[in-house]
Amino acid sequence: MKTTKKISLEEIGKELPFSVPENYFNQFAIQMDNQIGYVRLQHRFLKPWMYMAAIFAGIFIMSGVFYNSHQKNLARNSENYESYVMAQVDEAAVVDYYVNEPTK
Repeated sequence: MKTTKKISLEEIGKELPFSVPENYFNQFAIQMDNQIGYVRLQHRFLKPWMYMAAIFAGIFIMSGVFYNSHQKNLARNSENYESYVMAQVDEAAVVDYYVNEPTK
């Protein structure tokens, strides 16, 4: 089996193993802005077209929903009208109409 050596903090010391270049954090924000500046420029010109496309898609979808709802209401209204008319007609009149129908 492999044995591991335990290291104490005194053996390591207080020396930092990593170093940071001079003015790294002062230059960091400037470098980041330079790197993402092109992406910001693209989004500035792309956003109005994306909003316009989303608006047209929403209008198209909502018009389809309202049209289907309107068609269902028309069908329901015609069924209700037929039921109303049939409720007003006497059953005997309906039987007479079909019995006395002229034959061809």
